[in-house]
Amino acid sequence: MKRVINFWSLLGFVSISVFVATEFLAVAAALVWSVSGILQFDARSTTVLAIMIAVPTLFAVIKISILAYESETDPENN
Repeated sequence: MKRVINFWSLLGFVSISVFVATEFLAVAAALVWSVSGILQFDARSTTVLAIMIAVPTLFAVIKISILAYESETDPENN
C-alpha cells in the first residue's frame, strides 16, 4: 500500500522524533555527568565516556525516528 504523507502525519513524525530524542539526550548527558563526577574523570576521560555513550544514543534516536515515520505514515493508522 501507499504511505499516507501529509502535513499532519509529518507533524506527528517530527513531534515524536523530537520528543524522544530530547529525552534520550537528556538521559545520556545526565549519565555522562554523573559517572564522570562520581569517578572524578578528567576532561579526556569524560570525552571518551561521552563518545561511548553518544554512539548508542544516536543509534537509538535514529531507530526511533525510523519507527515513528513508519507508524505515522502507515495507511492502517490513518
